Amino acid sequence: MTAGRRRAVRVVHKLHIVEKKRKAGSRWYVYAWRGGPLIHKQDIERPVVDTRLLDLAAHERQRLAGSAERTLDAVIDDYRASPEFDRLADPTKRDYRRWLDRMSARFGPCPVGAFEDRRMRGDIIAWRNEWADRPRTADKASVMMATVLGWALERGELSINVAAKIPHLHRVNKADQVWERHHMRAMTAAPAHLRNALLLAGLTGLRLGDLVRLDWLQVGPKAIIVERTRKRGGRAVIPLLPETRLLIDRLAADSKREGPVLRNSRGQGWTESGLGSVFQKAKPTGFDRTIHDLRGTFATRLILAGLTDQEAAMVLGWTAKRIAGIRARYVDEERVIVSLADRLSA
Repeated sequence: MTAGRRRAVRVVHKLHIVEKKRKAGSRWYVYAWRGGPLIHKQDIERPVVDTRLLDLAAHERQRLAGSAERTLDAVIDDYRASPEFDRLADPTKRDYRRWLDRMSARFGPCPVGAFEDRRMRGDIIAWRNEWADRPRTADKASVMMATVLGWALERGELSINVAAKIPHLHRVNKADQVWERHHMRAMTAAPAHLRNALLLAGLTGLRLGDLVRLDWLQVGPKAIIVERTRKRGGRAVIPLLPETRLLIDRLAADSKREGPVLRNSRGQGWTESGLGSVFQKAKPTGFDRTIHDLRGTFATRLILAGLTDQEAAMVLGWTAKRIAGIRARYVDEERVIVSLADRLSA
């Protein structure tokens, strides 16, 4: 073997080739070096290392020679300016910006290549644990780091995402919960403008963002039609139940069917944070339901109105299996109890 060929072989080993398996077949990514920029990708067959790939790798090394090493701060700045960030809903952007600032304060000066080292996972977990007394907040830290590093991974700046699938501290009850009669009674002392919002949520199943932005132009004679956010897409068509019509008519008397359907104590439209804050202050101690749980309450109303699981699922944007779970837990169970009580009293 000639000296020239020995040099070529040594260069070949510096390329970093990664396979990503997909249903359509493997996709291969070729990086100029481990942790370096992406220089080539192709589907199905593993790329053959040839002169063209070696030249591309050499070009990247020359381009970076003498320049300052790219830092996580640079990645964060690029992510803020990316179309992926731009398409997020405005409330999500505000939350992300807060976490991007925190991430920059802790890891910003670190070279991007440092995140190729799996030991960085321990540093990220230690940072997350600064909010260990607030598990939901702590989990946002690791999820946000995984989001940014995952974005860099897709752009070819990293070959691994060391923050991916970090176990959550907060344990979520996956079973759907609904507001029952005693939950609604517990809120009777709440301000009228808050009760109106809670009633409408339970009668429409709208998500919090759609609920506070609901305008009279979206309220038709038989249904409420809402264009969902860019994040979720599609259209929600909410049929007006008899009790929903009664509430709508009462709210219309105060607003003359113009502007936002729901209004706060100042007669202005709610914001998500505003409604959430007022609810937190008004709910009694030990209250174990959220505004989001009112979507499940609406599911029970649809079931009692005679809709099938598939029909109710279509209205809410859920699966029929999820509706069936609510039916079994909250509707059928109550019907059995009532039936037993009637038979015993007879």
